[in-house]
Formats: sequence, structure tokens, C-alpha cells
Amino acid sequence: MAKEELNNLIEEEFKIWKVNIPYLYDLVFTSALEWPSPTVQWFPDLQRHTNNTVSQKILLTTYTGGSGEEKLIISNIKFPDTVKNESLVSGNISLNVQQTIPVFDNEINRARFCPQSPSIVACKTESADLLIYDTSKHPYDDPVGKPNGVLKGHQDGGYAVSWNTKEFGELISGGRDKRVCVFNINNGLVNTYNEIHSSIVNDLCFSCFNPKVFISGAEDGSIRIVDMRNSEHTSLISSAHSGTIECVDFSPFKAELFASGSSDKSIKIWDTRSLKEPLVTLCGHVDDVLSVKWSPHYESILGTSSKDRRVNIWDLNKSDEQVENESQELLFIHGGHTSTVGDFSWNPCEPMEICSVADDNILHVWKIPVNDYI
Repeated sequence: MAKEELNNLIEEEFKIWKVNIPYLYDLVFTSALEWPSPTVQWFPDLQRHTNNTVSQKILLTTYTGGSGEEKLIISNIKFPDTVKNESLVSGNISLNVQQTIPVFDNEINRARFCPQSPSIVACKTESADLLIYDTSKHPYDDPVGKPNGVLKGHQDGGYAVSWNTKEFGELISGGRDKRVCVFNINNGLVNTYNEIHSSIVNDLCFSCFNPKVFISGAEDGSIRIVDMRNSEHTSLISSAHSGTIECVDFSPFKAELFASGSSDKSIKIWDTRSLKEPLVTLCGHVDDVLSVKWSPHYESILGTSSKDRRVNIWDLNKSDEQVENESQELLFIHGGHTSTVGDFSWNPCEPMEICSVADDNILHVWKIPVNDYI
């Protein structure tokens, strides 16, 4: 498809989406950021104010492409405590920058905060070192941006980073050096896995139940399940997808379940007890699947984002029959973005509410009606 033709299609799809907002959503808020944000993550604290408003922080980063300094950004979203239909377009929602921390001489590929102490943020960058920032020890508009910790163990940069949800201060990272490193923010490098993958490690995730187990996905389509108590106790799915593994995520409800997303446009649900075949293969995206995340509120629900400009919500309780190349599990398509959606985050304080960011600098906060879909 020619570029002009594609742009016309995107513009037409956006117009249709905008017209249908009142019929599809409980809440939609859009904001143009100064730079694209490769990262978005809701903070878990929600503040209620006396004027019937609530506010919540989100973690963002910048990608300037060398045109400016890269930053960690903490922004604050304020919106009505009870959102009614008229609030969708009333302008009662606002997004304001609360804190910026420069990350000099580095492109920030991914940032994630520590679940036990959200002020501590890990930055995976283009350089080999994993940078740790304690945002509580930096001023509102920090001109220096010196990291509070530098974790060494990698030989190259990358995207993969995950905090241990059970062990404070422990995290894992992977990258272009094909290795997985286990770190502790106080003690530095704990362990290095050099041979579990033979290609770039794109994503990884700790188990939500067992602090010694993690999964990792690689460029060659392989997935590893690693038990850190025994270096020989690793499971391999050598060809989990026909394309690159872009993302993996453990279920927060069932210890044995995890999801994977790929450049082959599919999402697969796996059971660690039987890895010969996926439990379910989800089809509905038309380009690379870049992010997959289980809902923190409903065990059968997960979301995915893609290069196809969509964020899809899936319900595994639906039938697995295929209809016109789409899985029946496809519950909802958020079609409001006009560029690649690199990251999204479920709001831990509000069921079925998502914040998503696209490569064209646009941030969306949106919520679908729970009663209509659950």
C-alpha cells in the first residue's frame, strides 16, 4: 500500500473511531507528549481529593532520536472521581508533568519501577549498564540526573527488564548480548545465564508466585523457563513462534500460565507443565505483537499492543473457534491510535482501564464498560 493511501486509511479509521467513542467507552482521554514514550506504567497509588477528583501517577520516558536529552518522566493524571458520559469530552481530565530526571548519553528502551518500592526505577538503555534511579532522592526538575545505582554484567544494551514481585530489590535483564543477568540493587550482579539463548533476548518476566522462576523470549522464536535454584533445570520451547518473540508475561492468577507475543502476529497461551503445544493461539493483529500483559483484575483477560496501531483485549473464557482469521477470544479492539503502540499498562486501581502510548507521541487513557464485557 502506497504511503499516501495508508495515511488516508489511517485518517479515515481515526475519524470513525472518534465518532464512536460515546458508544464504546466509559472514558477516553488523549494527550500529545513532547516526545514519543517507549514506556508507560501506572503507579499503584491513587489519591482522592476534596473536589471530587482523583489523581494517579504514570511513569513515562522519552525517545528523542538524538534531538534532545532523554528523560525519565513522572506525570500526574487528574480526572473526575465518578466519570459520566459527559466527561468524555468535557476537558475535566488533565495530564501534568510532576518530575523529570535526565538520563544522559543513553536512549531509554524500557523503564519499570520496583513493585515493593515504586520510587525505585530501573532503566534498560542502549548501553550495557542497567541504571537504577530512586526518584524520591531527585528534585522535581533534576538538572544532573545521576543514577543512584549502576548494575554491571551485560556487554550490550537491550529492552528486557523485570522486577521480582516477591523478593525486594531483585531484577533480571536481557539484551543483545544474548545473556540474562540477575541483579540485586544492593549487591549488584548475582548470576549470569550465558547459554540459555543463542540470540537476542527481547523480553523476560518473573513468576508472580515463585520468586526463583522466570521466563525469557528471544529473537530466534525460543522461550526458556528457568528455575534459578537449579541451573540445569530449564525448559526450552525451541520454536514457540514462527517469528521473533517480542514479549512474554506470567499470569498473576495461575502460576502455570504465561503468554507470549511475536512478530508472527500471534499470541500464545502456555502451561509450564506441558510445553509441547500452546493451550490457545490468539489471532487478531495484522502486524508484530509488541507487548502482552495480563489484567490485574480478571484472570481470563489479557491485553496486547502491536505495530498495527491497535490495543486488543482478549477473554480466554470465550470460544477458541476461528472466525475470519480472528479468535473468538478477541473481546475489544482499541483503534484510536494512528501509529505503532509500543507499550500499554493496565491501571491497578481501576478495572479495565488502560494507558497506551504510540510512536507518534500520543498517549491515551481509556476504559471500556465492565458490565458490557465481563
